[in-house]
Amino acid sequence: MSHRLPPLNGLRAFEAAGRHLSFKSAAMELSVTPGAVSQQVKHLEQALGVPLFQRLHRSLILTAQGEALLPEVGEAFKRLSEASDTVAKVLKTKPLRLGISPALSDEPERLLARLAGTKRPPDYVRAVATDDVADLLAGRLDALLRPGPGPYPGLHAEVLALAPGFGAHKKASLVVWPGLARCREFTRTRALLAKDRSGT
Repeated sequence: MSHRLPPLNGLRAFEAAGRHLSFKSAAMELSVTPGAVSQQVKHLEQALGVPLFQRLHRSLILTAQGEALLPEVGEAFKRLSEASDTVAKVLKTKPLRLGISPALSDEPERLLARLAGTKRPPDYVRAVATDDVADLLAGRLDALLRPGPGPYPGLHAEVLALAPGFGAHKKASLVVWPGLARCREFTRTRALLAKDRSGT
């Protein structure tokens, strides 16, 4: 069953801005610019057809519509986080399913083996060539390594300095469900991909 959803980036920006009542503070939390947060919220307001904030000179005030929406969005993100925690418990007995953008490598399994210094990839990770965030959102992947800083609403993302072996690419975004970011399989995979391997 498909669901008609408003822009997810806008929902994430709205939820953070609504908690802080500040685009600047929301931007710091989401690792984007205040202008990007403001623009994402504006797109959300246009999609919903209602204003969510009163924009004052140095502050924000939630409108009645914003006050009604904020707890619902916050609860939705909380449930998403709890669901990812549940998945993380299951993952402890399975390899991490990692997507690697073809722009970074068109032979991801061979790349992982080379990074590990072995003939085969480590048993804690399996990789496929894909750049599609939809694969991650649909549960076909646990994590995704791709160029570009995002944003990736509802997901944990960090810009990773890459280990030698990725050609001209020096950095990429490693995106994962929040609950999985604490899994041993993910932390080991992150260390394998990273230039700084002090966490291994």
